[in-house]
Amino acid sequence: MKEVYFIIPEFDKSITGGTLYDNNLVLELKKLRIPIKEVRVRYNINVILLHKKINKIPKSSTILIDGYLVNKLRTRVINRLNILIHHPCSMEISNNQMSNINLYLSERKAFNAAESLITVSKTMKRVLQKYLGKYKNICVAYPGIDKKFCKQEIDRYSKNILSVGNVIPRKGYHILIEALQKVTEDWTLTIVGNHEMDKTYYDNLKRLIIKNEMQDRIEFKGSMKPNEIIAEIKKSKFFILLTKYEGFGMSIAECAAAGLEIITTDLPVLREVLGNYPVDFVDLRDPDNISNKINEKLSRNSVNGKNKDIFYTWSDTAKKIKRFYEKRIFY
Repeated sequence: MKEVYFIIPEFDKSITGGTLYDNNLVLELKKLRIPIKEVRVRYNINVILLHKKINKIPKSSTILIDGYLVNKLRTRVINRLNILIHHPCSMEISNNQMSNINLYLSERKAFNAAESLITVSKTMKRVLQKYLGKYKNICVAYPGIDKKFCKQEIDRYSKNILSVGNVIPRKGYHILIEALQKVTEDWTLTIVGNHEMDKTYYDNLKRLIIKNEMQDRIEFKGSMKPNEIIAEIKKSKFFILLTKYEGFGMSIAECAAAGLEIITTDLPVLREVLGNYPVDFVDLRDPDNISNKINEKLSRNSVNGKNKDIFYTWSDTAKKIKRFYEKRIFY
């Protein structure tokens, strides 16, 4: 069996959905006796250093690389490159992949040169197919949800709103703050996520909060461990994330599995992932409707979220990838 070297970006103190996926995949593949070795690199590693790392990997082995790093590849890694794509970096700011043409072209080149691609949803598979110049088999392996999130006791009398996601423009916190201006019910908002990734955006949010005199209502908690997030879930009424773009929507799925009601953006991938949960999908272009949805949930002394049995597991994720690659890269 071939050794698999998995090149994984690390984001300092930040915990992203991609990081969770990579870490859990390594653990589960090891349980399946896949000889996988981790190559940890900084998220902002330069091109030269990344290639040095790759050149040290034995030629007889297989390379699996997190898609966040592939725009730094400048030469093709012949017959060994397999890419795990949570979502293309060229779509981080806009849902138009060519909004950053240089980034789009570098990712397109890497995706086409790869031996195979893995991604996290059927929606993302369709997105990736638009990057490819020819047919390529793409493995869809949904992320798992940690069992500890499931079936929590939700405080139906709470007036706290929970939002989980790193504080970056794509997560739409500025839209949420604007929508909260028109909410007449009593409320507080807890935001869990790294707020050091985009200091300019975070500072702008703080100014917006001060302008609207919301300082005593909105709290940024920073990055938190799963058990700490669960503690926030238990004392919140519902979850909201007005995200502009997702590859899967890990934090939304976790909170839905816990039993929180959900308000989130009407995106194809979120309808795919959250189809079995009670969700209010909203249009970001209709802030009045968002405010009304928030008011409606806060006004009820009940919770309509359903404590669902988990149906996304990390074990299934690893098994799907193993089946996809049997007789191909693992042997």
